[in-house]
Amino acid sequence: MLRKIRITLATLFLLGLTLLFLDFTGTAHHWLGWMAKIQFLPALMAVNLVTVAALILITLLFGRIYCSVICPLGVMQDIISWLSARRKKHRARFSYSKEVKWLRYGVWVLFVIALAAGIQALVALLAPYSAYGRIVQNLFSPLYLWVNNFLAWLSERASSYAFYPKEVWLRSLPTFIIAAVTAAAVFILAWKHGRTYCNTICPVGTTLSFFSRFAMFRPVIDSDKCKNCHMCERRCKASCIDISGHKIDYSRCVDCFDCLDSCKFGAMHYRFA
Repeated sequence: MLRKIRITLATLFLLGLTLLFLDFTGTAHHWLGWMAKIQFLPALMAVNLVTVAALILITLLFGRIYCSVICPLGVMQDIISWLSARRKKHRARFSYSKEVKWLRYGVWVLFVIALAAGIQALVALLAPYSAYGRIVQNLFSPLYLWVNNFLAWLSERASSYAFYPKEVWLRSLPTFIIAAVTAAAVFILAWKHGRTYCNTICPVGTTLSFFSRFAMFRPVIDSDKCKNCHMCERRCKASCIDISGHKIDYSRCVDCFDCLDSCKFGAMHYRFA
């Protein structure tokens, strides 16, 4: 049940945020602008302390719900990972791995230095919301505009002005290349390793991990019921479940709840810890 709720909310956020980046009429921003305002880094850089505090509080209560529901780049990785599982005709392909601390915290320190020094180019490169925005605006926006222009052409012949043509243009070649390389890197990592990008590169994921390890509600393994079948471990795209030691690395858990549905013995629970 929790997994279905997560998927439903994540889908709504992904569609809404994607539309925000594609929309050129301002209509989407009027109705869905709040989705952009609750993104962690944009809120932090806008000194929206209420939103930042609320997201941290949510993480302390329920874990990294932000990464699995609100962050569009995170949700996109889930979709890619899901498609990879369908192609391979099996869903249990992951295994536990220890966090790559030097890379994870090294990127985070670099990001904090860039943020403090005002190096906006590096901040935008690493920020997940900015990265997703570049991907959508550079790779998907032309297709969106072509479809819009085709509908405008049809509307004109029907004496309707429901759509109007919009010029399709490339924002800049360097930005397009960065967007393409970012999309390729995220796609490859998600296709092969699930949420590796979130738990080794993403500075927002690392920031929230400092709080998620103390989350009040979290997935918990019941050692008495566990049969060591490793199914939950193989379904964990964050690679954070060590079933041999009956441990979960909560700093990397993104609360996707896949492990709950995978356990056939009732050994996995999401409860007050």
